[in-house]
Amino acid sequence: MDALEWIVPCPKKAALGTSHLDLSKCRIQGGLGTDRAVTVLRPLLPTEEPDGATDTPVEVRIDGDTGLPPEGYTLTAGDGGVLIVGADAAGAFYGAQTLAALLAAPCAEHPACVPETDIRDWPDLPLRGTIEGFYGTPWTHADRLEHLRFSARHKLNTYVYAPKDDPFHRERWREPYPEEELARLAELVTEARAQHVRFVFALSPGLSMTYSDPAERAALRAKAEQVWQAGVREYALLFDDIRPELSQLRDRETYGTEEGASASAHAAVCRDFAEEFLAPRGAQRPLTMVPTDYAGTARTAYRDRLAAELPADVLVWWTGSDVVVGAIPAYDMTAAAASYGHRVALWDNFPVNDFDFSRVFLGPLVGRATDLDGVPLEGITANPMVEAAASRIALTTVADYAWHLAAYDPARSHRRAIRLLPGATELLPLVRACSAWPPGDDQSPALTALCAAALEGGPYEVLRAELTRLAELPTDVPGPIARELARWVAAAKDMGTAGLAALDLLAGAGTLAAAEEALARAESHEANVLRKVIPPFARQAFERVTA
Repeated sequence: MDALEWIVPCPKKAALGTSHLDLSKCRIQGGLGTDRAVTVLRPLLPTEEPDGATDTPVEVRIDGDTGLPPEGYTLTAGDGGVLIVGADAAGAFYGAQTLAALLAAPCAEHPACVPETDIRDWPDLPLRGTIEGFYGTPWTHADRLEHLRFSARHKLNTYVYAPKDDPFHRERWREPYPEEELARLAELVTEARAQHVRFVFALSPGLSMTYSDPAERAALRAKAEQVWQAGVREYALLFDDIRPELSQLRDRETYGTEEGASASAHAAVCRDFAEEFLAPRGAQRPLTMVPTDYAGTARTAYRDRLAAELPADVLVWWTGSDVVVGAIPAYDMTAAAASYGHRVALWDNFPVNDFDFSRVFLGPLVGRATDLDGVPLEGITANPMVEAAASRIALTTVADYAWHLAAYDPARSHRRAIRLLPGATELLPLVRACSAWPPGDDQSPALTALCAAALEGGPYEVLRAELTRLAELPTDVPGPIARELARWVAAAKDMGTAGLAALDLLAGAGTLAAAEEALARAESHEANVLRKVIPPFARQAFERVTA
């Protein structure tokens, strides 16, 4: 198998030779600022005390004169050893991650080797990451730590902490974090820094804040100060999913009651936070905000005010033409940026499932524009599912998209993601059954077509094989993905069995009572797997045999 198949995201320029470099004994040399890159490699490469020519050199260094953009790197491997040169520390780190991916490719000859390699690589989008911004049970601390490591492996450089059901993020935003939770946040900040991931702390005060009250603004800054002391250096203010009009008398008197007046309030809070909190502390990155009017592309009274009053360097998050979307073309991105009068970042509500916890979305990112030349898009932050490990299938494809837009192929990226994530290959029939996007689309066009053909008289063999794979899904797959998907595995097995029972009826075998019992069992699951595909097929089969 081509070793490039193990590298996600896909590199910009890569050439692999037929010969392999044996790294079963090597020495790692790291230049100034490459400590984190070297840390990636040390557990993967067998090193011994140098004893001359038998040791293969693996060198990592930083050179700002490579002509590469930020986070870019080169990786060469040949007779002289391995050399990684980063345009900056992040580039060196990502070069090490690419070498780690090449080392993971199986080789029958050497315990540790890489093919002859010449890679020159850099990202397309400066902002590439995730936002834990869903409603529902927040991720555990262990989930978040592992997510940061996952992000590093796939060159995602941002994680936004914004779980809706963390009370101290939203409902009780004024209250300081308890010491135990603050310590966990500090550990996340430290881990993020080690993984070259920007940790963005978000506050969502809009449910109850009196925007014009100096004491309320001081409370917001005090909360931000608490997490600043824990190491946070980047912030976001979220005004999503709140009433569009101002509810406090003092705010209505200050900002007016005209349509869009709340934008003036939100802009004022952002300006105060930037001037009174970020600037005095020398924060290196500007504020990011989510407007109340966060979907769609048209100018509105709210957006007109925001464009006029929000500080020019504030980045605006936007979700697309709607809250959850199937396609986001380049002209929508451009129109949205124009409507806000600011550069935008895509808050991509994919593969989030907080609108329907019965479903999981295990397919690739689809429908996102790849020709973004001249488009004022800073980047993408994907909003994942409550199921942290299972989200990694889709998020791997998001990383692939954001790094190398022109090369992004959803199907190919999906295959690579499944191969790289432990447990996903064993559950492939379930992954395919839960890969549809957007949520309103047919859950499985291929199975729907096979079912329709079966109702018309066949052939039955391909449908029977697909349903059998579902019915025979293993229940003993180790790892976090399988644990999170256990409910959907059980539902899929029963749904496959119900489909087979209906197919038997069409073929003149089985009994109606047994098929109806199988369907009832399949529909008893809360987890939704092919609920709009198999039950309609089964009921039509029942009608055919009883007509």
